[in-house]
Amino acid sequence: MIDGSRGGNSARFLNHACTPNCEAIETGDRVYVHALTDIKPGDELFIDYGLSIDRKITNDIRARYACHCGGSTCRQSMLWGATTGMRF
Repeated sequence: MIDGSRGGNSARFLNHACTPNCEAIETGDRVYVHALTDIKPGDELFIDYGLSIDRKITNDIRARYACHCGGSTCRQSMLWGATTGMRF
C-alpha cells in the first residue's frame, strides 16, 4: 500500500489523476516511480490510485473517493472499479 497520509513517507508527493504522468512499480519490498511522460522540474507527480474497497460501495464511500482531477477523461472516482467500467 502506498499512502502518504500514513507516516509521512515520500508517497505523499504522488497525487491521483485519471490520466497519470507516472506509475508505481513494486519490486520485492520496494516501490519505484516510473515516468510515463516527460516530467519537468516543478511538475506535479500523478498516479492513478486505483483504490479497491473490500466492502459495499456506499454513497459515503463514493463521495470520499471522488476524483476532481479535471482531466478530459476523468472518471469521477479514485476507485479501481471505475477503471474497469463498473458502475458504482
